[in-house]
Amino acid sequence: MRGEGAPPADTDGDVCARVEALADSWRGRAARAERERTLPRETVDELLGTGLLSLAAPARHGGPGSGWPTLAEAARRAARACPSTGWTIGVVGGHAALAGRLSPEASELLFAKGVRQVFSTASAPADGRITRVPGGFEVAGRWRFCSAVDHATWVVLNGWCQSPSTPERVLVPLRADQVRVEDGWHVSGMSATGSKNIGVDSVFVAEALVTPVDACFGERWPNASGPTSGAGPGTGSGTGSGTGSGAEFGAADYLGGVPFLHYMNSLVIGPLMGCAEGAFDHYAASLSARDGGRSRALDDPLVQDALTESAAELACARHLYDSVCATLHSAGVGRRALTAREGAVISRDRAYLARLCVRAVQRLVQLAGTAAHHDASALARHWRDLQMMAAHRDVSWALNFPAYAALTIESGGAATVDSGAPGRDSAVPAVAEAHR
Repeated sequence: MRGEGAPPADTDGDVCARVEALADSWRGRAARAERERTLPRETVDELLGTGLLSLAAPARHGGPGSGWPTLAEAARRAARACPSTGWTIGVVGGHAALAGRLSPEASELLFAKGVRQVFSTASAPADGRITRVPGGFEVAGRWRFCSAVDHATWVVLNGWCQSPSTPERVLVPLRADQVRVEDGWHVSGMSATGSKNIGVDSVFVAEALVTPVDACFGERWPNASGPTSGAGPGTGSGTGSGTGSGAEFGAADYLGGVPFLHYMNSLVIGPLMGCAEGAFDHYAASLSARDGGRSRALDDPLVQDALTESAAELACARHLYDSVCATLHSAGVGRRALTAREGAVISRDRAYLARLCVRAVQRLVQLAGTAAHHDASALARHWRDLQMMAAHRDVSWALNFPAYAALTIESGGAATVDSGAPGRDSAVPAVAEAHR
């Protein structure tokens, strides 16, 4: 799989080269990372030192301002070697863009020490509470699924604010020393992400540092009046807040300004795609003759049939992956929101991509028999990790098919339903709940 298919257009080749240079090291540590249920410190140091965790950091804070395809492709290539490392690059690294979309006071604080930090998020409250108090908010309780929290500099909590007025979902940044890591991450897959619970013991956070989720995920051009027409490639029409010109943003530096929900919800596809490709590579390598003779697989039509069908499914998944990357990047450089049609197609495609990846690898695992379920098996590790990734709500078929189905039915099954013509489409209601 590593030799098949070109990276998506507009991918930074230097970033891909950095990943490939470290891939063997990550592959060699993958079993250890799974046992320890967190990434090794040396892996995190490599990710920070090479800038692979700050690809999504905004240029105005010193980041590279990379486009979305570069972030996704870096995660995909890393996940072929170690799925949890790929997850950390793509999903945890994507939080750098989220940090830049917080209130001006919050983003300045989070990036005060530079961009090479680990921004974890916790979006699933267990009994976590955010309560409005004079001058700000009081935070207390527990949140779940905080990936890479062992190495975090900051943790951004997502939860409903309890207040006398209308409840509001907000994002609250806390320093890592303001949270307590609770080790409840005993799972069958993705162990090395270290997605542990965190506890907070009554911390006060000033109002200026708390950002409403709708404001964070909506269209916003920080320190700029928004895109300006005629300002050069990658600009377009739109509105924003603040002062300045949208032209100050580089062509790929759009993750801080465009409506962000579909970008955030699609971060999982890079690690997922790479995890499946890595599983395929491990299975194919197991078929090679070990003594320089003829491989027995060359005389087994069942093995050849399964290998070829799984390769075809992964090739189809790569087309969906490329399409999602292209649509998100095109909207980003155009400084525009996705249409409802584009959003529905992206939601459908990322969920079906997950289905294809799971089917392709499951076939190989079944064919490999009991050997594929041994703890030490690299194929088994990728299979465990893939199933956990595919359980994520952002690639759930049940949660993602309704928008596309509604669009198709209401449009009368128009053949152009995937065309994504410019302009907002009211046929599908906006997604109300933020990424979790």
